Amino acid sequence: MKLGRLELATPFILSPLESVSDAAFRRLCWSLGAGLTWTEMIRARGIVRNNKSTLELIDCFDADVPTGLQLMVVNETEIAAALDAIERLAHSSHPHFQNLVAVDLNFGCPSPEVIKVGAGPALLKRRNKLEAIFQVLRGWKDRTTLPIGAVTAKIRLGLNRAEMDQKVYLPIVELANQYLDGLTVHARHAREESTTPAHWEAIAEVKRAARVPIIGNGDVTSVEAAQRLLRETGCDAVMVARGAIRSPWLFRELTGKGAGQPTLSELDEAEARWMERATALGSKPKFFEWHTEGFRRMRARLTGKPVAGPSMPQTDHMR
Repeated sequence: MKLGRLELATPFILSPLESVSDAAFRRLCWSLGAGLTWTEMIRARGIVRNNKSTLELIDCFDADVPTGLQLMVVNETEIAAALDAIERLAHSSHPHFQNLVAVDLNFGCPSPEVIKVGAGPALLKRRNKLEAIFQVLRGWKDRTTLPIGAVTAKIRLGLNRAEMDQKVYLPIVELANQYLDGLTVHARHAREESTTPAHWEAIAEVKRAARVPIIGNGDVTSVEAAQRLLRETGCDAVMVARGAIRSPWLFRELTGKGAGQPTLSELDEAEARWMERATALGSKPKFFEWHTEGFRRMRARLTGKPVAGPSMPQTDHMR
């Protein structure tokens, strides 16, 4: 699949998942067949302020794994300052930032904190503001010295049911056609939970209006679901979130290279490699907590043992 100047080996993309998408997990998903991976959502304001914790989340140390940076922005001034800071840092104290191959803007995170500051889905109806933000992103891509092959955005269908019914997402397709290299559609509005069936018909509607690649997102937890999404919507690629959390080996099954569940020996080896790499790269404690529990649950499913303990927390990106 081609996304801007990027040639993706497969059309299956790892979603930007809060507390999940660290460098070691991205490498595992890529090794199993993910064509593109994303950092978790990064707040542009933190980059502008040179916040250490924010910058540490841009952990693109692995030049082999195609990795994009997802940003949460409020306005065009903020994104301009953040992108300029990324470029400056890439040539100085954070040279690994030079491994970034794409930038995505998040207009889908349903967190009340994000919406309260006027970001994420709160921007979906503000066409003029979105256009100004997209213009800055496109202009930066055209002049940056970093190897940015694509600039994209990820949207929901609206802030609530009323906005979805008003189809506030369709004007964004027009902007994407003009300024972006692709558009990801998470087919739910921001008030819906992950248990609410995704509105795939909206992805099909967006695809009919688009001249850029459309990436479908929502309810892809199996090969059958991915095939049906591609067939029913005509989308060009599939973004995988909860399915990859349950088993990164889903990417292997999606690409036809093996089973969607690992053997116990494969799981043991993958966990050891993840732990070694995450430790070497200084991954944040939240990643260790999440993946330690995730590997434990995968092992329990493989052995048929009940999964004891509290359920894994649901982050806002998974809603």
